[in-house]
Amino acid sequence: MKPPHPPTADPCSDRLAVALARLHRVAARHPAAAERQLLALEAALRAQGHTAAALDTLAQRFRLLERSGRALALRETLQAAARQAEAAALPAQAAQMAEALGRIAYQQGLYLEATEQWSRALDRAEAAGAWREGVAARIGLGQIHYAMGAWTTGLRFHRDALARLGPQGDSYLAAKVALNIGVGHFETGQLEDAERHFAHGLAAARRGSHREFEAEAHWHLARAALARGQLPWATADCRLALGLAARLGHHWLEAAASRTWTEIALARGDEAGAVRSTLHGLALAERIQSRPQQSQAHRQLAQLLEKQGDLQGALAHLWRHVELQAEVERQTPSGPTTLYAAPEPGEAPEAHPRTLNPSAR
Repeated sequence: MKPPHPPTADPCSDRLAVALARLHRVAARHPAAAERQLLALEAALRAQGHTAAALDTLAQRFRLLERSGRALALRETLQAAARQAEAAALPAQAAQMAEALGRIAYQQGLYLEATEQWSRALDRAEAAGAWREGVAARIGLGQIHYAMGAWTTGLRFHRDALARLGPQGDSYLAAKVALNIGVGHFETGQLEDAERHFAHGLAAARRGSHREFEAEAHWHLARAALARGQLPWATADCRLALGLAARLGHHWLEAAASRTWTEIALARGDEAGAVRSTLHGLALAERIQSRPQQSQAHRQLAQLLEKQGDLQGALAHLWRHVELQAEVERQTPSGPTTLYAAPEPGEAPEAHPRTLNPSAR
């Protein structure tokens, strides 16, 4: 199995590709062992003077930690690595570091920083001819537009990423872009298109054994089924998403799916279960320091407690939601920049409602 982002521009790249592919397989069952081996490999490569290969290995270690909500621990390491890549004139590796830093910032709701990092990643990827990093950066920039409620523009970035992915057969990126395109369709009320892309994402995730995207696909399919009023399907898919996310230690996804489970519980008349699910999601969001997810959980809890007659508790959660939402909005681009695609001919500019992207993928 090929690793999500094969190493580039290093004389030992062929041997490294084999080693990283093996560790990618190990990580599926023994993530802690894979993490230790990646760290040891990275240190050995640095000692041998193979800077580019060491940075490629760090990028894979980031992806492993990201799945379990521990990517934030690598922030300073990635920042130092980004400076090293720039100093060594390694644009492909600089793009990988910037793309990873953008994902950490996005998870925390630091959208200005995420925009800057993904813009830098795109610039470096274009300079290096690193198509994988370029595709990943475009996906990220599309997510920034989603965070601003600019769904059509975000979809344009994601379709561009899909076109550049082409027939390369990279299952990791194919799953990621399909799920993001599906989110754009879902948020604009195009359920049939959304479900088709979620299914494509699920197929690509299974093809490459990317369990985190398999779990995310089930979560999105649950949301689509719930929107259609298909409660049994929504329940089955959400249960699959929660189970996979818990086994992976994927806290971001488990928190997101917990909010959907809250909606399912309410549809079934289980208010106590809805509260438990939302509290669980809030605890996970706090663990990974995700402001957007915390804000959404507090809003859900305010609504639930108000419905139960606990007005004091509801007000406390509502104020916390407002505080977190304000923090997120301060970190959201507020005006047009050269990063943002202009409306196509005949298309009206989109509104800017400040809604949050439900998917951080």
